Amino acid sequence: MTTEIRDIEQSPGEMRENRRFARISGAEGRRVVLLAVHHVEVAGVTYTGGAEKHIQTVIPAMIDAGAQVHVGYSGSTIYHQLLEAYHPNQLTVEKTDWLDEVVSGDRRLSPGLVVDRMRWFRATGADTALFVQQASGSAFLASVFAARAAGLRVVSSLRQPPKEVPPPHGGRIAGVVPRPGFWRRRAIWRHRFPARLSHTLIYNSERVAESYEREYAFDRDKRHVIHNGACPRQSGFPRETTHRIATVGRVTKAKGADLLLDAFGCVARDDHKIELTYYGDGPDREALASRAAESGLGDRVRLAGFVADRDAIYANVDLYVHASRRESMSNSVIEALASGIPCIVTDVGGMSEAVVDGECGLVVPPDDVKALAAAIQRMRGDRVLYDRCAAGALDRARRMFDERTNMEQLVRAVLAI
Repeated sequence: MTTEIRDIEQSPGEMRENRRFARISGAEGRRVVLLAVHHVEVAGVTYTGGAEKHIQTVIPAMIDAGAQVHVGYSGSTIYHQLLEAYHPNQLTVEKTDWLDEVVSGDRRLSPGLVVDRMRWFRATGADTALFVQQASGSAFLASVFAARAAGLRVVSSLRQPPKEVPPPHGGRIAGVVPRPGFWRRRAIWRHRFPARLSHTLIYNSERVAESYEREYAFDRDKRHVIHNGACPRQSGFPRETTHRIATVGRVTKAKGADLLLDAFGCVARDDHKIELTYYGDGPDREALASRAAESGLGDRVRLAGFVADRDAIYANVDLYVHASRRESMSNSVIEALASGIPCIVTDVGGMSEAVVDGECGLVVPPDDVKALAAAIQRMRGDRVLYDRCAAGALDRARRMFDERTNMEQLVRAVLAI
C-alpha cells in the first residue's frame, strides 16, 4: 500500500479561498475515508466513468464543507489533480488494491481479513466511511463489516442498476445440474448484507433506489436519492441547425452504440444533412466503424475517441442521443441538458427522471431501433418542439441537477448533519 501526498506551498486556509462548494456547519473537524475501485486504465490512458466523475466532485464538496478526506482505492489513480489542488491536511490518498479487476478480494468475511480492515480504518482516524459501491452493492463486503465493527458511520453510494436476482429454482449449472436454491439466497445475501450494515444508502435516481428495494429488500428508510450534478449555463449555445447528433460514453453494446448507428442509418437514408459523432472509446469502436463504412455512412459517422474538454463537445452538438440498454443516471445526459441541448434517451434506470418527454427531450423504449429513429426524425422535423426542449433542458438542469445544491445534500447525508 502506498500513500500519495504532493508537496504544496499554499496553506489549507489559502486553498479554501478558491472553494467550489459551500462551507457547512457541522462538517468542520469531521474525517471521511472514501473507498473506491478504478480499473479504468487502458494502454496508458485513464478513462473516467460516472463513478470517477462523481468521486472527483464529492471530494472537493467534502473538503470545502470543512471535512478532511482520506481515500483508499484499488486500480488506477484518478487523484493527481485533486492532490495538487488540496493540502495534505485536507486530502490524502492511499493505494490499497483490495479489489482486483473483477471486483473480488473483499467479498468474504474471514476473521483475519476483517481484523486487518478494522485496524486500517482505525489508523485513518476517520469517523465516517463512504463506500462508492460496485457489483450492485456487494464489492466492499468485508470492509463495510469492518468499518461498522470499528465504530464508523457507514454510507454506501449505489450508482448502478442492480443485477437481477436469480429465479427461485431457475437455471442449470453447466446446462445440466439444476441450480440449488441456496445459491440464490447466497447471491441475495451478498448484496443485502452491506446495505443492512450501512447507516445510509445514497442512490442517484428514484427508479434505481426502488429497484434495489424490490430486488434485494434494501431498507427504504435508509434511502437518500441525490442526483448527479452539473453547472448549468446561463444560456444554451445558440443553435441555428439541428443536424449535428452526438453521444458521449463507452462504445459498447450496453451503451447502445449499435442501436444508435442502426437508427441513424434509418434516418440518414432520407435526411442527407444529419451527421453522427461518437465521443468515447470502447471495445466496439472498430466494429462500429466497419459497419458504418459498409452501410455507406462512413463520411457521416465520426468516431472522435475520448475528448476531455466537455465544453468543446457540447458546443458542437445540436441533438444528444443516449441509447443505453442499461443505465442508472447518465452524467453525459445531464451535461447535455445543462448546455441547453435536447436529449433523446431510452427508458432505462433513471433516465426518464432526467428527461421529461416532450419538455426537454424525448424518451423511447430500450432496444427499439424504429422508435429511436422516429424520435430523431421528430426532433429534426419540428422546430417548435426542438426549441421548446432546448429551453426545457436548461430549466431541467437548473432545477434538478444544480451541482452545488446536490453536493450540499450529499455532504449532509454522508455526515448526517
